[in-house]
Amino acid sequence: MGEQSAAGLPITVEYRLADLGVPYTVAYLVQPDGAVRVTASIDLKDKTLPELPRFGMRLEVPKRFDQLRYYGRGPHENYADRNSAALLGTYQDSVRRSFPGTYIRPQEYGYHTDVRWLTLTDAAGQGLRVEGAGQPICFSALPFRTEDLDPGLSKKQQHPTDLKAHSQTWLHLDLAQRGVGGDNSWGALPHDQYRLLAKQYSYSYTMRLVGAEPAK
Repeated sequence: MGEQSAAGLPITVEYRLADLGVPYTVAYLVQPDGAVRVTASIDLKDKTLPELPRFGMRLEVPKRFDQLRYYGRGPHENYADRNSAALLGTYQDSVRRSFPGTYIRPQEYGYHTDVRWLTLTDAAGQGLRVEGAGQPICFSALPFRTEDLDPGLSKKQQHPTDLKAHSQTWLHLDLAQRGVGGDNSWGALPHDQYRLLAKQYSYSYTMRLVGAEPAK
């Protein structure tokens, strides 16, 4: 914990990812207005590791926070190499409605790129606002865990009807996620500009409450 200043109270947490020896740092700045700026950084130098599928964070919030509003690419889901038809604008959606029921097999879905800000609120308008700090972010808000959608190295041959409802919403806040790829019929890797091949990554975002009653 650092010294408090006019900018706020800084708190830095340093991790070393088990078995890999990879430094991962999360710095929090608790600002005077109650907002929290989060900066996450990872250093993969001198390590021979597989490509990162994404770099970001996942938050778990109660299910009632299911109303989305955001300024970014939409309204349909989009990815780094599949977003030119998704125009920048302000869009509204709900966590449940964003699920593509037409998918035969559950997989990653509901992603949005080039996002400047988003709000995730309940029916009363209370919840969370997230703003990219210094760069846009990417996000998805799902009623399922990523682990529910992708069971691992082997397919479970499951369908959307096999997914079990949860009492949480999972909010992914990312710097980037690997592109979809598949320029041929399938199997081709994404182009390099849509892959996470760098040895260092860092990004920031700010979180603040919205719709909360002022303290008395």
